[in-house]
Amino acid sequence: MMTQEYSPSELLICLASRVMEDGSTAFIGTGIPMLAASLAQAMHAPNLVPVFEFGGTGAILEKLPLAVGDMRTYNKGITASGICDIMETSQRGFIEFGFLGGAQIDRYGNLNSTVIGD
Repeated sequence: MMTQEYSPSELLICLASRVMEDGSTAFIGTGIPMLAASLAQAMHAPNLVPVFEFGGTGAILEKLPLAVGDMRTYNKGITASGICDIMETSQRGFIEFGFLGGAQIDRYGNLNSTVIGD
């Protein structure tokens, strides 16, 4: 019997995608979160509403965006707003899941997704 090899990152992508339910709203960050959202839309959650930090909401992820500000995060989307609108939407509780990629994570698990350096 042949065994399939996969990396820890590939496992994380698959597991994260399974958490995203069809019809739910998810705040999506760069990297692994984008891969997970794209996989979820393709495999089991075609009505997933991805929300990207730069303003894209409800994009159909036919091609993987390179970053949260990529034009693909607006592809056939519901709205094209901005970062302030997205953050307000999140603060008001309208986003069910959040998956962010960490630019830096300290030893306590704190996530820096804003600025690196001074």
